[in-house]
Amino acid sequence: MLTFDFLDARHGDCFLVRWGTPDGTPRRRVMLVDGGPPGVYEASLRDQLSQLTPDSDGTPRIDVVCLSHVDDDHAAGLLRLLAEMRRARRDELPEPFAVKRLWFNSVEELVDRRAPGLSASVQPLIENAMTNSGAVRASYGQGRAIRDEATALGLAGNPLFDGPLTEGAETTLDDLHVTVVAPDEVALEQLEKRWREAKKRKDPEVISASYTDGSVPNLSSIVLLIRHDGRTALLTGDARGDRILTGLRDSGLLTDSDPLHVDLLKLPHHGSERNVERDFFESVRADHYVVSADGIRHHHPHEDTLRWLVESRDEDDEYVIHLTNDIAFATDALTTLRRKRSFEVDVRPATDPALVIEVGDQS
Repeated sequence: MLTFDFLDARHGDCFLVRWGTPDGTPRRRVMLVDGGPPGVYEASLRDQLSQLTPDSDGTPRIDVVCLSHVDDDHAAGLLRLLAEMRRARRDELPEPFAVKRLWFNSVEELVDRRAPGLSASVQPLIENAMTNSGAVRASYGQGRAIRDEATALGLAGNPLFDGPLTEGAETTLDDLHVTVVAPDEVALEQLEKRWREAKKRKDPEVISASYTDGSVPNLSSIVLLIRHDGRTALLTGDARGDRILTGLRDSGLLTDSDPLHVDLLKLPHHGSERNVERDFFESVRADHYVVSADGIRHHHPHEDTLRWLVESRDEDDEYVIHLTNDIAFATDALTTLRRKRSFEVDVRPATDPALVIEVGDQS
């Protein structure tokens, strides 16, 4: 059985994936994906983690932490988690959590994968941009801080993958099979192009502009297809829909003859209409669609995205669209779209810390 706990990450992402038998024999495993924007760790994530099954020494255990990409609404909570663990170790106090693995791609790793040494040559421009650009400080600075915390905690190197998580990489964590769908070579090529342009022009504004429009972190967004006991989920981060479809095709998971069916699909980029088109939902169908958003800072999920999703399905198809927050414009749009259709809408009650979705045999 796969269980998902989608926390109220406001305009970001933060959720737990648990797999194994409910009675704990063997012990249920846990993956934490993203940590939400500032405040989410203190408001809900730390408490959720404290309730996890303890390790042999009584410390709540997290089998793997995965940061989809370095962006404030995904990374801030994970930086708080790692910093708290490091502070406890430094002060010779019991660590609050036992994190066994950390998976994340630094932008430098991805750039150097195609062009070794390029990131170091652009580093002076990055330092300049960090001084003058809040966007670069928030994203690149967080990425560097997470890398440093991971190194200090002995979590560097993407264990089990032994390098960046890029399209086609696979591993098995206990009995959870993990396939990396993105980033792919096209995304890495575009990242390299941005950095080469900055180096050629010797202009830190190139770096600042890249982080301001979100292109750099989103190009590097990790997409995972996870499988356990016949159940599947596609976890998309903030990746673009076309890059996700390319990765699925290149991995042989999607063909031209039939759409890919998964039990759960987390919508890319909080349901933004800029990351997907209608063909994305025609190519990937799910029993459970999840939107992590609050509709406040950004207009997510966009009504067009919801319409494309619903119109990609037959009228009598049964599925559920889950919202991590009650968003008036989204629920209004779904109410209209539900006419003569069989799908359901599930909204996390404001009093619940997480929206819990279970797929698979619960016996």
